[in-house]
Amino acid sequence: MQFNFASVVLVTQVDCHLARRFGATGMTINVTRRAALIGFSTCIALPVRAQTPSRPKDAEGFATLEQPAVFEIAANTGSLKETVQKGQQLVWRPKGGPSDGGFRMTNISVAFLRSESGGQVKMTFSGNVSSLGYLTSEEAKLNVNVRAKGGASLHSWSFGIYVKCADKDQPLTPLTHDVPTDVAANVFTNVSTVEVAEPAEPNFPGVKVQRCN
Repeated sequence: MQFNFASVVLVTQVDCHLARRFGATGMTINVTRRAALIGFSTCIALPVRAQTPSRPKDAEGFATLEQPAVFEIAANTGSLKETVQKGQQLVWRPKGGPSDGGFRMTNISVAFLRSESGGQVKMTFSGNVSSLGYLTSEEAKLNVNVRAKGGASLHSWSFGIYVKCADKDQPLTPLTHDVPTDVAANVFTNVSTVEVAEPAEPNFPGVKVQRCN
């Protein structure tokens, strides 16, 4: 909207001339000037600042595994093989968070138990979890990759775990898995190492976590 200041001045001068000619009082002149100024002020466009609504801080994020854990396998008995403990651990760190935050798993054990007949093999997974200031909002997915001595893949097993804020070296309920019968004998005979890692999907974002209060 545009306003012509010269028009306001002209109107004011005309009003003053008419007031003197017809004997109007000074009050009429003042009122006319005041009205012109009011009209001028209302025509000035004032800048308007749009208020951007503040977004609530999202307490959730993602954590990723620092590195996989690799274990050698040793035979305890003729029907039991188990991982060799050398202090391996799994540590998850939040993306963009503190370097000492997240959660971890220690005392990890993967075992292979063969039935007396030799046709069935059961795998077990156990470990202790500790929160480092974060809890999992969903399952932390893991893959157990069973490999032969030359590195060839024999079998894989996928599962998930949860971590709570109160977990401090908390033992997991042991997880079990039946190896398919068509590969069970080959897996038990030739297993040399086991790798515990995150899913190998290209766009895997990690596990959704939330900071503990």
